[in-house]
Amino acid sequence: MVDKKFFDSLERVTGVVMNGVQKEAIRHTSGPLLLLATPGAGKTTVLNARILYLILRQGVNPENILALTFSKAAANEMDVRFQQLYGQLVKQRVRFSTIHSFCYSIIRTYFQKNRISFTLIENEQGVLSKNSVLKRLYEEINQTILTEDKLEELANAICFIKNSMIQISDVQNMDTKVKDLGLIYEAYEDYKQNAHLGNKLIDFDDMLTLSNQILEENPEILLKYQKQFHFVLTDESQDTSIIQNKIIEKVTKLSDNLFVVGDDDQSIFGFRSANPKYLLDFKTVHPHARILIMEQNYRSTPEIVQVANVFIGGNTQRYKKTMVTENPSDEKIKIHSFDYDYQQLDYIIEELKKKKQIGQTAILFRNNISAINLIDHLESANLLFYVRDSGYKFFNHWVIKDILNFMRFSYSDKNLRIFETIYTKFNSYISKQQIEYLKNQDPTQSVFDHLADLPTLPAFRKKNFQELKRQFKKLNGMPPIDALRYIRKDLHYEKKLEEFSERLGLSMDSFHGILATLENIAQGMKTHKEFADRLRYLEQLMLESAENKDNNAVVLSTLHSAKGLEFDCVYMLDLVDGILPNLESIKAAEKKKPDSLEEERRLFYVGMTRAKKELELLTVENLNNQDVVESQFVGEIRDIVCPGRSRTGKGVSLTTFQLEKGADIRHKAFGIGRITVADVESDLLEVKFRKLGIKQFSLKVCLEGKLVSSVL
Repeated sequence: MVDKKFFDSLERVTGVVMNGVQKEAIRHTSGPLLLLATPGAGKTTVLNARILYLILRQGVNPENILALTFSKAAANEMDVRFQQLYGQLVKQRVRFSTIHSFCYSIIRTYFQKNRISFTLIENEQGVLSKNSVLKRLYEEINQTILTEDKLEELANAICFIKNSMIQISDVQNMDTKVKDLGLIYEAYEDYKQNAHLGNKLIDFDDMLTLSNQILEENPEILLKYQKQFHFVLTDESQDTSIIQNKIIEKVTKLSDNLFVVGDDDQSIFGFRSANPKYLLDFKTVHPHARILIMEQNYRSTPEIVQVANVFIGGNTQRYKKTMVTENPSDEKIKIHSFDYDYQQLDYIIEELKKKKQIGQTAILFRNNISAINLIDHLESANLLFYVRDSGYKFFNHWVIKDILNFMRFSYSDKNLRIFETIYTKFNSYISKQQIEYLKNQDPTQSVFDHLADLPTLPAFRKKNFQELKRQFKKLNGMPPIDALRYIRKDLHYEKKLEEFSERLGLSMDSFHGILATLENIAQGMKTHKEFADRLRYLEQLMLESAENKDNNAVVLSTLHSAKGLEFDCVYMLDLVDGILPNLESIKAAEKKKPDSLEEERRLFYVGMTRAKKELELLTVENLNNQDVVESQFVGEIRDIVCPGRSRTGKGVSLTTFQLEKGADIRHKAFGIGRITVADVESDLLEVKFRKLGIKQFSLKVCLEGKLVSSVL
């Protein structure tokens, strides 16, 4: 009866009627509990309500409650919502914290007590910054430059090592593309310990390793936290790493009151050592734990929920769950296939123009670079946008600097400063000694004329330098789009990129993406200056887009950053094999190692379940000027949305019902094409193949001979 009064008053305050599972979770006050919360199940509401229940119904002091989550934004949101709803009922502040912040408090208290000075180098500038230290160590050990892409890969690898609690002796055995990772990691750890005597250097990941070590080696400190926090709640627990789970388990060992909220189907941060295994093994670690599943989805339509259920069921490493919803029906999930990537952008722009309100619309993508062409298109269409990952440094990438320097040098081939930045990036065959020679020559003359005047130079080399002079003069008069292609092909910049990629173990895909994006932006521009100004303008727009956040602006976000959000309408674009799922997961699955492909499926699922009413999946046949294959996940969704297909071999047989205009099919002899005409009465099937053009077939022969199948 008392609990009924509590939930009645809760309903009056929040306007939310708790379902049976939610009430069970809120009332659970003793022992460990795993609450599996499917998308849109109202987990934050339950977390805050349980805290209120502990305080008002169980008489727990707010100071004895610790609520942990991964991101600062999530912790702030929980805190703000609790204060807004229950601030008048609970005067003392409950501690809502990120795991890193909690660990930092442990370290700070311990270091202050033991008079150990330390510096956090994560956000530092200059030589003491984490990135500067890693860059210097990498280049010293490998004797080669470290690009921004490779630096990010190195930082992620170190994060993974720390979060997975991998010993230094085992680092060399890791499967990584970072050359000499073991040596770099050892040198990095040594530098932080010994480079600045009397001052310890720590990064974000050290907060975890050091706090875990402090709790392990100092029983009295551990006991202090165990006695302080009688109840610990963790949100987004599928995102926690091995070492984070170890710390949480230590703190809760005495009280055993651990309330874990998460969803194994939304574990998407494997590169940070997050893994659904902790949730899947929860009952093994805590044999007497309760497990509750919140399957009621308050967010999405039945059309989205039903397809998402079947799709995520393709994974094996998961708890069996089936979302249900009482929301009204809306449109089916739409799937669009385009010949070229720019066509998907044109389609999105036209759809956005039809909407009166676009503030509840999101465009989601795997990689940040997909946002750049979107920004260009949206700005040209006078549509407001908000970029969630506005810190993405596309416009500062060295490839873009190279391209602009090629263009700048074409204006004046006397500029040695610019020439020094690009002479190794095309077929110049110029040595460092020749560059030193140029530094002592007349700066008002062409560098190519000076080089051609070298007395010991063979005649063919003199001719080469004069040809280069002619090529750069020609480049100067070209429109930007032609100039870009000329730099790539005629000046052999792309070939140099390929050599560079092979030497450092980088993928050319990212470089193709950058160059193709630049070509898209350059379309229709007349001068190099106009092109450079456009890049600066787009960069400024992206940085300032945060001002549009609550101003009827379409949201642009990576799939990872969109987690936890919801929108009326969602477009997912660039859905091709090699991006989602990524190439590494496809190759691993072929070797019977499904873990990474399962994470890719979870990422796709997270994107789908951001949508409340409308979900549109967009795939292309040509992305960044490269032929690509539709994402296998899109093929699965198509089969779920349009059932009735029977599997035959690698394809799926089609009925005449599915043979409709616009459908993509695979012909046994001619490959993949798109139906332009499917007429049963005239027995005509007309298909447009990308390389072969339009071909006509007998519809009856194609069906009876099983010559066509759907594209998976």
